[in-house]
Order: sequence, then structure tokens, then C-alpha cells
Amino acid sequence: MAKNKDAFTTISEGILTICTYTEFAPFSYEDGGDIVGTDISVLREFAEEMDLKVEIKKRDFAGLWEAPGNGDCDVSAAGMMEYEDRYLGENAVWSDPYMLVTRSLLIRRSDLEILKCPGDFEGKKIVVTPTSSAHIDGDLRYKPLGATIIPLVPSQDEVVSQLLAGKIDAFGEGDVSNEYLAGKYLDEHGEKLLALTDVHSMENPELLRFAVRSVDERLPSTLNEFIRKIKRF
Repeated sequence: MAKNKDAFTTISEGILTICTYTEFAPFSYEDGGDIVGTDISVLREFAEEMDLKVEIKKRDFAGLWEAPGNGDCDVSAAGMMEYEDRYLGENAVWSDPYMLVTRSLLIRRSDLEILKCPGDFEGKKIVVTPTSSAHIDGDLRYKPLGATIIPLVPSQDEVVSQLLAGKIDAFGEGDVSNEYLAGKYLDEHGEKLLALTDVHSMENPELLRFAVRSVDERLPSTLNEFIRKIKRF
């Protein structure tokens, strides 16, 4: 039986409002006009258990974590990690972690034997989502060795098109996102066109969390109870 929806208050009565960035498949992305993904599925399941409807708002990734504290939504979701400079404001908190990911670079499969470690990317172009973990990692791990970090993602599909056309050399994302993309793009024989390289952990383990409005402290508390049931690591 669904729990009483009055277990906590939300911005709009009877609705869990979610802010998300939709170029982080498989966590959050658009499919046929619908916003879907693993993060969205988790929060939809949580809302259903709480007897709440769902409203989703698209936002840029930069500053996405600020939306709940600003009163724009109840939860922000898009494969986010907590950082000291990702200030949530006084009216929001980070949820408990629900998944652990590692860093990776997506490259052309034909380059797998020549692009294996950070030093191999001297003079190469790596695209990353602005202000993302990949951006932080790229500036620390590859830029000092001569790589060019390009913080611009019109869409994941567009970046992959640039990669396959040889306009860039790598796409920096977490292993989960890059495994998803590697499995999506196949040649006429069903063989993968892309591969992951330099899979590695950051200095601080990359634990994914939601940013949660905390004006009613019961919301993050109840969501954390739900996360403990579905945690994936």
C-alpha cells in the first residue's frame, strides 16, 4: 500500500517536482519526447510509493544542484556527485549516495591500441560536460599533459557524431554513461564502433546523489530510507 502523500510537503501539493539535465544517458535523457533514465525511474518509483504524481523540469547541468534550495523543484537528479563548491543553499541537502561510478574516456574503437593512458592524449581533443566531474577530472588528469579540454555538449549524440567523424578524440563521462553509449553505436555487422579507455577512480570516490529540498526535513529523510532499499553498490 502506498504511504500517505502527506508524509512530507512538496512545492506543489501531491506532486514531486524533479529538475534534471537530459544529456546524461542512461541516468536522464529524452526518448520520443519523454524524459526517462535510471535516475528518473528511481524517483518515479519513490513518488509512486509516496502516492505522488511527478512533474519534470529540464535544466542545464551547471547549477542543477542549486534548484531545490532555490525552490524550483523538490529534487534535482542527473548523475551528480557532491563537491565543496557545489553549494546547495540553506534549504537543500545532498541525499545519501545511490550509486558508485568511475571516470572514463569514450574513444573510437580503432584507437583503442594507441589511446590507453593520460599521456597518450597529448595534443588530443576531449569533450566534457561543463562543470561536471568529467570537466574537473579532465582539467586535472589530461590538460596538464597537453590535451585540449572542450566543455561543450550540445547533446550526447552530437558529441558521438563528432567523435566518429574524427573532429574530436574522446568524450569524458562516467563509466556507466560511456558503456551505454558504446553499446548504442554499432556498425553494419553489429560490432561496437566505440570503446572505453583509461577507466579510473577519482581521488574521492564518485558517489552519486540527489540534491533535495529540505524545507520539510521529512522529504530527504524519507528519500534516504528509500535509497537504502535500492542502493546499487
